[in-house]
Amino acid sequence: MNKKKGRWFMGVLLSLFTFFSTGGCTKEQEYTTGGTTNKTDPDAPKVIQSKDITEFQASFFLANRWAGEENHDFQFLIQEENGVLTASEKIRDIHAQADEQLLKDLQAVIDKYDLASMNGVYEVTAGLAPECQEREFNVVYASGETLRFTINNEPYARWAEDIYGVFADWFSSQGNDALLPAQETSPVTRIRFVLQEYGIMRSYSGVNVQAENAINGETYLLNGEIYDLKLEKEILDEYRLFPADYFERITEILGGYDIVTKYDFSRYDYEERNYGNHDKGYFGWGDQPAGEKDSEVLSLTLHLEYESGKRINIDTKKASEIEGMKSVITDLLEYYDSLFVWERNEE
Repeated sequence: MNKKKGRWFMGVLLSLFTFFSTGGCTKEQEYTTGGTTNKTDPDAPKVIQSKDITEFQASFFLANRWAGEENHDFQFLIQEENGVLTASEKIRDIHAQADEQLLKDLQAVIDKYDLASMNGVYEVTAGLAPECQEREFNVVYASGETLRFTINNEPYARWAEDIYGVFADWFSSQGNDALLPAQETSPVTRIRFVLQEYGIMRSYSGVNVQAENAINGETYLLNGEIYDLKLEKEILDEYRLFPADYFERITEILGGYDIVTKYDFSRYDYEERNYGNHDKGYFGWGDQPAGEKDSEVLSLTLHLEYESGKRINIDTKKASEIEGMKSVITDLLEYYDSLFVWERNEE
């Protein structure tokens, strides 16, 4: 994320703080004319038997999801065009032939959040801020059943975020990343990686050493430390020159995991309704089970800095998060094991 994006994001956080402190989606001014309009159909079925979507329409503003640099508005549509069932996102004017997987994934979100229970609801309030104004949700099924509701937009709705995620991932799988945030393309220039598991603490980072400890005149060296917590014994404490392709390799390893997007999309704490999710140790990798406590035997630190100035600071003792990051952890450990050789105690 570039500096412009960083300034914009802080502006959004300030705006959202104001949003919450004034009660969220409330009238902009007390004297705004109008009020709540309720035209709910009490007879609309709350159970949809069919699972086969033939048409889909949803639009929303999402505070914690965006495309490109800063666009939080989305308009999704699936309908037949020239005899072909086509999925579209209207704001970015992207289209692709819909497939069975997309339809199944959307239905999974509908089921997960029991959106059918909202069928027939029409309840909107005049005079709200633009991001809270009325939005429609329409689904037509092969059986002829329909799921329709019109409500004030909720910028923090998890079901809407999941629908965004379905479309963003699906279009990306089609080779179109227009629904994703601007991607971090600059190389990693700094990394600190510390892992505690199985009674072993492993730490890798660049450190400055005294001139008398320099190697070939270099005082900024790569340090690998391994400590056996059970035996309270140091296994390795080694300094070496950075390999010529060190940061290139690190950038390559991390590049396949979309760490920056996960990091930026995981700030919001839905339970506390604030941006303290990272403080709890959640960064978008695990399933975040309710009531999860910090582990006493697992911990991870992964601090990154990119050439653009973007920083990622992951510090967690949550077992679910560390398990979710297992692949990236394994890839990093394999690389560091190629640089620092040590003997494992198999006991």
